[in-house]
Amino acid sequence: MTKADPARKPLRQDELVERLKTGRVFQGVAITSEVTLDELDLSESRFEDCAFDLPNVRGADFSGAQFKDCRFSPVRLASCKFAGARFEGAGFFDPESKKGAVFAFCDLREVEAEKCNFAVGAFERCDLHDFKARECSFRGVRFNGSSFAKAISRRVVVTRARFEACNFTFTDFAGVSLAHCEFQTCKFVDTAFFDVDLTDAILRGCSIEKAEWERANLTRADLRGSTISGLNLAVLSGYAGLAIGESQQTELLERLGVSVSPD
Repeated sequence: MTKADPARKPLRQDELVERLKTGRVFQGVAITSEVTLDELDLSESRFEDCAFDLPNVRGADFSGAQFKDCRFSPVRLASCKFAGARFEGAGFFDPESKKGAVFAFCDLREVEAEKCNFAVGAFERCDLHDFKARECSFRGVRFNGSSFAKAISRRVVVTRARFEACNFTFTDFAGVSLAHCEFQTCKFVDTAFFDVDLTDAILRGCSIEKAEWERANLTRADLRGSTISGLNLAVLSGYAGLAIGESQQTELLERLGVSVSPD
């Protein structure tokens, strides 16, 4: 059984049910395994300074909910709905166990996250269309089978996400489509971009070092203003229309064996 955070009052099941009827506001409470959140409608709820100390949550609906300064133990959130939810100052990484939270088969469309720590966690087969994050850590996170795409029709698929000043060190994007996604001033160190589609993606002002680019598609991607140490065009599946700055061209050409000298 998970122990409650001593700084917060454990929430009882009857209190949970009552608050869902009258305001849906939770402040300074510990939600432990003594409480069942499975399959509950928690949409539009507001959680502030709460601790989620339980190992699993299945099928809960957190659509439109707000989480401010909340802490999550290494929980597994399976088939939960977070569409339109907002996270501010949320921590999903446990420094003692060095583990993070797992989102599995979750609806995370149009989620907004600011100054959150998702480190060493995972997004497994989640819907992440129009996910927005600012100053968040995704260090060591795995995006296994997740998608940032939305099918408008049989022929039209829109991919959208925006990340600003986020840390993607050791993050695994292998096989994920990031086409049209936007990354501004983000950090990518030893990031796995194996088989990643970055067509029309924007990576401006980013620090990209020692990333793994095998079979990645950078067609019409915009890397201007980014440091791109280790990028070898020869291992890419495509790079037609790739936008780079003048200061970046020498390094890219030299990795292809082309010597660049002044005229």
